[in-house]
This record gives sequence, structure tokens and C-alpha cells, in this order.
Amino acid sequence: MPCITSVSAAGCRPVLHRRLPGWAAMLPLLLLAGCSQRAIVLNYPGEALDFSQGSLQAPPITIDRVSDLRPAAQRAGQGHFFGITFPKDTAWDRPATEIYGQALAQDLDQTHMVQLVPLPAQAQYVLSADLLSLGCRLQRSPGGLLLAGSIGVGLGLVLGEDASDRAKQAAVFGVLAMAAVPMPAHCLAEAEVRLTLRNTRGETVWQASCLGEYEGKKYMSPTARQDQEVVDEYLTKAIKRANACLLGQLRQTLVDLQTPAGESQ
Repeated sequence: MPCITSVSAAGCRPVLHRRLPGWAAMLPLLLLAGCSQRAIVLNYPGEALDFSQGSLQAPPITIDRVSDLRPAAQRAGQGHFFGITFPKDTAWDRPATEIYGQALAQDLDQTHMVQLVPLPAQAQYVLSADLLSLGCRLQRSPGGLLLAGSIGVGLGLVLGEDASDRAKQAAVFGVLAMAAVPMPAHCLAEAEVRLTLRNTRGETVWQASCLGEYEGKKYMSPTARQDQEVVDEYLTKAIKRANACLLGQLRQTLVDLQTPAGESQ
């Protein structure tokens, strides 16, 4: 039987280590699961659509403010394993209002529908935004967790040397498999925003709200928190859809405001 010899003041004595205890084998996974993650950033993609208004000049617009009206549960984050709402406010690298405001400014600029100006005194219109929702929801099935566990149990039964050992190995590998085997999870990202356009007198000339959603399936282990990947793959698309809906309506409003009565663009 293999052994490891330890040295002490009394001399050499054999220390038997036939197999690593189950809790020790799980320790690396537990440590990884407990590691803190880096702050989440919004890697917002560029916009290729051209919303310019033909012969009409793009009006100068300034973005006044972005107000945070998201539900408290979304801002604080909630859930574990089977149902998780994220990112919470403290997980972002910047405030959510600043993150969305930059995405909105980028889409406005790259679609060429307005001239963004920094000061209200330079603007023909003032645009403000109310952030109603911005986040992701991850759902895992308990059945998937049980399936992963059964895979580990089967592996432990195969590797065990006798009945007692097989039972121990089945338990250890069952827990490890439930923690590490990638299983399907349903991801839903949503961004809901209300935009308000006012003239220089402070009068509301247009207001609309849109909900952008993007969902799909992603394989990940129960202990994995791939929040940045989900934000990159899902939340950025949800924001794009919300902004596409809003900017399409805003463009038509600007065309109507600049087109004299009786004429059409």
C-alpha cells in the first residue's frame, strides 16, 4: 500500500493517504465559487443604421438627465442557483443611469438623426430618459441539477473498489458533478426606457416608452457566475432593441416637427 513518510522529532513514521477526502476534493471548487468577480462593464456594440432625415437638417439636442426608476429588487439583485436577478447596482463599474445614458448617446450619434450638443442653451430640444428596467434573469431547472448529480454518482460507482468505497465515491462525485457539470440555463435580459422630448420652453412635444428583450439558452455549471458574458451576449441586445424602438419613433416626430404643414418628407 502506498504511503507518505512524515518527519518529526521522534523520527520517521508512515502516514497513510490512500485517497483524498471528499471535502478536500471539493475545496478548490468551493474556493472558486466564493471568489469575488470583477466589476461588470457594458461592452455596447456600435450602430450601423442611418436615421438621418433626408434633406432636413439634424436638430441640435442635448441629453438632460437619466432617472433611475427600476424596481428595488432589480437594483439590489436577488436569488441563488435556480433563479438569479443580476447585475445588482454594486456589481456595475458605474451607475446604471450613466451606463444607459452613454449607450443612448452613442446610438443617437451613430444613427445621425440629431446633433448632440453639451449645453441646453445650444439645443433646439432637450431629451430626458427614465430607466424603468435594466437587468438579466437566469433560471436553472432543478431537474438539470439532479441529472448532473446522477452522472457523478454513476462515475463514483464505476471507480469504487468495493461496496463501501463505491458508496463513498458515488456521494463525492455526485456532489462534485452537481457543482461543476455545465447544464442548460434560460437567460432573459430586458431594458425598458421612457424618453421625453421637450422644446426650449420646457413643453413636452413627444414621449414614448419601449421594452427590449433578448432571451436564449446558455450552458453553465451551477457554481458558475458568468455575469459579464450574459451581459455581453444578452443585455446589450436588449438595450439595442429598446433604443431601436424609441429612436424610430423619435425620428418620425422630429421629421413632423420640422416639416411645414401640408408638406411630407
